[in-house]
Amino acid sequence: MKIVHVLTFLLTTSSLLSATSGFVSIAPISGAASRVVVVAKSSSVVGNNNNNDARSSTRMVRSLAMATDDNDSVTNRIVFGHSLSSFLFVATALGICYNGIGGPIGLGLPLYAASGPYLAAGVSSTLESAASADRLGSDTYKRLALFLTEFNLCGLTTVLLAIGGTTLRQQLFYVLSLASLLSLSPTAAGYKNGGGKLFGDIGGVIKEFFTFRNLNGFIYLGGVWFVAALKVLKIVDIVNLISEGNAAKTLATRAVRLGRLALLTGTMLVLKSAADRDRLEGTTFIDLNVLSSVVFATMAFYIKTIRVGLGPLVYASAGFSAFTALNAINSMIEKSKK
Repeated sequence: MKIVHVLTFLLTTSSLLSATSGFVSIAPISGAASRVVVVAKSSSVVGNNNNNDARSSTRMVRSLAMATDDNDSVTNRIVFGHSLSSFLFVATALGICYNGIGGPIGLGLPLYAASGPYLAAGVSSTLESAASADRLGSDTYKRLALFLTEFNLCGLTTVLLAIGGTTLRQQLFYVLSLASLLSLSPTAAGYKNGGGKLFGDIGGVIKEFFTFRNLNGFIYLGGVWFVAALKVLKIVDIVNLISEGNAAKTLATRAVRLGRLALLTGTMLVLKSAADRDRLEGTTFIDLNVLSSVVFATMAFYIKTIRVGLGPLVYASAGFSAFTALNAINSMIEKSKK
C-alpha cells in the first residue's frame, strides 16, 4: 500500500497549497488517479478545513487505489485464464497428432483436426499478451475475442463425443471441451474490459468483408471469403443433419469443424485489416500469419489425402498457406531492420 501513502501525501499537499494561494492544482499521478483534479475554491481555509481536506484526499486516494487493484485483479484473471486454456488447447492438438500416428487413415485428418485447437491456442495466447499490455481495447483483439468465443461455443459440444468413452481419442474430447469452457470466461472478460460493444463490433466485422485498400488486403479478403464459404457449407451440412434427425454426436463432429473455420475466418479478417493499414510487421500479425499458414497447409494436405476430385480447394488452401507464410517471413525481415 505504499502507493496509497504517496498519493495521499501528494493530494493533501496539493489541497493545502490551494488553500493558501488560490490556484488550480493538478497532480501528475499515473493510472486511474491521473484523472483526479483538485480545485481550490477558497483561499481562506484554516484549522478543521485543512483536516477535512486531508481526510477527503485520503479517502479519495484509497478508493482510487482499490479501483486500480480491482483492475489489476481482473487483468490477472484474464491472463491466467488464457494461459491455462492455451496450455489445454496445445495439449489437445499434440494428443490428436499422437493418436493419429500409425492410424489407418494417415496423418491428413489428424493434422487438420489438430489445427483447430492449435489455432485457438495461438489466438488465446495473443489475447493473453494483449491483456498484459493493456491493449484489449483495440479492434484487433475485440474481433479475435468474438471469433474465439464462436470457436469455444462449438468446442463445448465435443463433450458429447467423450461421454461413455475410455479411448485416448475420447479423452481428448474431454480436454478440448474443458479448454473451450475455461477459455470462455477470460475471453468474455477481456472483451468487456476492452470496451467491446457487441452490435457495433459485429457491424465493423461485416464492413471488413466488403472493403480493401491494397493488393495485400485484396488477397487476404479472398482468403476470408474462401474460408467463409466453407463455413457456410458446414452450416448447411449441420442444418441438413438436424432435419434428418441425426444423433447429437454426429452434429458435434460438424460443430468442431465449424468452430475451426470460424476462427480461421476471424484471423484472416484481422490480417486483412492490418494489411489495409500496412501494419503486418506487428508481432500480433506475424503470429497470426504463421498460425493461418499452418492451418491452411493442414487443410490442403487433408483434402489431398482424404478427398478425391477437389484439386481447386487443394490449390487454394496451399496458395493461402504460402501467402501468409511469406508475409510472416517478410514482416520478420522488415522488423529486424528497424
